[in-house]
Amino acid sequence: MRERKIKFTDVLFVGLAFFASYFGAGNLIFPPMLGLQSGSSWLSGMIGMLASGVGLPILAIIVLGMCGSVQKITDHVHKKFYTVFIGAIMILCCCVSIPRTAAVGIEMGLQGIWSGAPYLVFVVIYFVIAFLFAKDRGTALDKVGKILTPIMTVILFILVVKGAVSPIGTPGTPSVDNTFVNSFIGGYSTGDVLVSFLAAGVFFESIRRKGYEGDFFRKAHVRACLIAAVCLAIIYGGLLYMGACVSTEYTPDGIGNADLLLTIIRSSGGQIAIYGLCLSVMLACLTTAISQITAVADFYETATHGKLSYKVLVMIVPIITTIVASFGLDTIVSLTSPWFSFFYPISLVLMILGIFEKKIPNDGAFKGAVYFTLVYAVLDLPHEYGFGFLDPVMNHIPLYALGFGWIVPAVVGFIVGLIAGKGKGRTET
Repeated sequence: MRERKIKFTDVLFVGLAFFASYFGAGNLIFPPMLGLQSGSSWLSGMIGMLASGVGLPILAIIVLGMCGSVQKITDHVHKKFYTVFIGAIMILCCCVSIPRTAAVGIEMGLQGIWSGAPYLVFVVIYFVIAFLFAKDRGTALDKVGKILTPIMTVILFILVVKGAVSPIGTPGTPSVDNTFVNSFIGGYSTGDVLVSFLAAGVFFESIRRKGYEGDFFRKAHVRACLIAAVCLAIIYGGLLYMGACVSTEYTPDGIGNADLLLTIIRSSGGQIAIYGLCLSVMLACLTTAISQITAVADFYETATHGKLSYKVLVMIVPIITTIVASFGLDTIVSLTSPWFSFFYPISLVLMILGIFEKKIPNDGAFKGAVYFTLVYAVLDLPHEYGFGFLDPVMNHIPLYALGFGWIVPAVVGFIVGLIAGKGKGRTET
């Protein structure tokens, strides 16, 4: 152990890097729309958004840290489940999350300042910059936490505090029936619980590289998570409230996510605020891209037992994501966003199982809960793509209409697996 005291600066920079890894493309554009839908019930909507957009991701990374790794949970399901499940999430990142950061960063960020900026040229430049930051695995998160994130955080805090202190309007009637549930489900769109699973290894390694192990690792890890949570809560809550304040002027069907964000920022601070927003958008997207490229390359180096090195993968991933990003934001979102709804229930079940990992008596309970949830996610996928041929069946599942249909299958699977696995013991991790 390098030292017996946790340095605040170590925790601060890691916490800011955590925050930057979560705070990307969707985190800017979704909260204002949820606020617009919530209207005068913005507080209920804010609680729902913070519960799913901050509480769940931070709880997930804390649980994973306490368990030691994602694999220590998934090994109870199957020895190869970790590779298959996390590998699939990594592919989703390459096809959705990372390209989306480039599309938003350029379309909302750069082109917000320079409308004539050539999209394809800057997609290439964007990923070259991301590669230059990510190529050194040992310092990638430190660079993000010490260089890019503080600038972005200060700009966003100024914009959000200004909008909260000097409201640009008065919240109107909510446009949805249940603002808490609507915002809770809307928080899924940020994809941050998946970020916890895919980037956990990189997060933990960044703390261990600073010399923290054992109890010191756990304390530093929790403190870094709390810093990230506070930053996320302030910015999410502020953006949601600002969206609620224009709910008497706009309707959710009458304005898009990006246009709403630009409108409330312009109304709050004028053209200077727009420039600040555009800069923070570019930084938010770039920091997320760097963190996720690092995580993908790190994972596949381990999954291939070093046959594909980190240095090779960290070049391949930006090339793939550049190609995908060239199709533009709307195409990326429409074709691939439903997959977040596929992976989220499974991730949440794994997180819950991780909380009680030491108390669950056999592996059957893990297998039943995860496999039943997996079947549910597969059956729900056509609905997410707009094909309702299974809806008559799925609507009979309790809580399905509220967006929590996975809960009953997970509980039933847990009980069935627990009974079936009685006497068979559990995998020791």
